[in-house]
Amino acid sequence: MKPIKSKKKLIPLIIGVILLIAIASFAIYVSDYYQADNRALAALKSTESYNVVDNSDSITFTPTENKSSTGVIIYPGAKVEAGSYAVIASQLATNGYTTIIVKMPFNLAIFGVNKADMIISSHNEITSWVIAGHSLGGVFASDYALNHQDKIKGIIYLAAYPSSNASNASFKSLSIRGALDNLTTSKDISENLDKFPARTTFITITGGNHYNLGDYGVQQGDNNSTITREEQQKITLAYILEFLKGI
Repeated sequence: MKPIKSKKKLIPLIIGVILLIAIASFAIYVSDYYQADNRALAALKSTESYNVVDNSDSITFTPTENKSSTGVIIYPGAKVEAGSYAVIASQLATNGYTTIIVKMPFNLAIFGVNKADMIISSHNEITSWVIAGHSLGGVFASDYALNHQDKIKGIIYLAAYPSSNASNASFKSLSIRGALDNLTTSKDISENLDKFPARTTFITITGGNHYNLGDYGVQQGDNNSTITREEQQKITLAYILEFLKGI
């Protein structure tokens, strides 16, 4: 009987070791993330056109004048620092749209799918909300929109696609990706085409890639773009502004 007892004592020890290895592996995984570059950091400073409030949960860009009643919530891509989207957020604010970038736990939107609730409840002055998400952030932004159709009037998929069927959703949507994107490919879009909201406008930017939609350097596995990051974001902003006018 002694060998059996010894084996029973070993089981909790083995489980404990496995858990420790899993926790350590996860800690290593999330500690290696893409950080905002200097261009993004510069956009995190308030200007005459917008004010910035950066706290532990979000980064809010508020227009100083000509404020729209439509607001924009941005879910970052996986393992991408929230501030990496400061440039496009600041440009939206300059055009009158209050824009909030959500800071996700461990920089992973899967752990903060419903964080938009907090944003919406804190801004009673906004009557219409559009949620945007880059890459994996777009997947979970789509899930949030699908489950909160009473709150969300539109969704912007930035190099992203819905994982849950949103074809019957009440909101409009805009899909933007770079033609050279090697992380969210044209095959990914086509294979999930029937999941997009029925009222979706699809845009493919010639020469654009995946990581140019933010400002966090070069992303492993992506193709190099043949247009500049500034040019790709300028084109992206123009399409987003046109979309927002229709909300």
